[in-house]
Amino acid sequence: MVGSFIFYFFYESSLVWIPGILCGIFFCRWQTKQFCKKRKYLLEQQFRDWIESVSSALQAGHSVENAFLKAGKEMELLYGEETDIRKETHRLEQLLKNNVTLEKILWDFGQRSDCENIRNFANVFLVGKRSGGNLREMIEGCCEMIAAKIEVEEEIRTLLHGKVMEQKIMCVVPFAIMLYIRISSPGFFDPLYHNLVGICIMTACLCLYFFGVWLSLRIVTIEV
Repeated sequence: MVGSFIFYFFYESSLVWIPGILCGIFFCRWQTKQFCKKRKYLLEQQFRDWIESVSSALQAGHSVENAFLKAGKEMELLYGEETDIRKETHRLEQLLKNNVTLEKILWDFGQRSDCENIRNFANVFLVGKRSGGNLREMIEGCCEMIAAKIEVEEEIRTLLHGKVMEQKIMCVVPFAIMLYIRISSPGFFDPLYHNLVGICIMTACLCLYFFGVWLSLRIVTIEV
């Protein structure tokens, strides 16, 4: 509906409903990707707290497996039963009971989550476990690295929050202006509709609008 509304504003013809619907489908797919990015970002934050809890349990003298199990219980208290991190810790508990190695569980978690921090930790843990390295120091180092990266991301999000809101408002402004002119000056846009020259002009304006939206999204999106 949103895509059809945009196209109708530019062409004022019922023939644009089909490309408008296609545009709406593309927008829904983009929204799904944004939701996945947000979900992965939250998972990485929860994973950071999980690993910090594991590090604390190791310092208290627990074995590696028991440290992960104990930290999983703390994640349930911290985030709740239905969160992604608690589902993963519960899965880890079940697999450990079935004699699946911890490094294999973490490696599988990293691949399924598609989160760089989790994959890196799983790879480092796998190498450390097989080589007989100091797992406590390794986990502490990974905690510091992940915490530093997430802190930078949070600072960037805070600095860009106002710009993101401005970007969303500016995406709506052109339609607000057009609606105001339509109401205050009926017929003002009539020469731009239902003729070849007008269609070409409005098509150019629509392309510029989409390019502006794409460019603004690129500006306010910074990957760390």
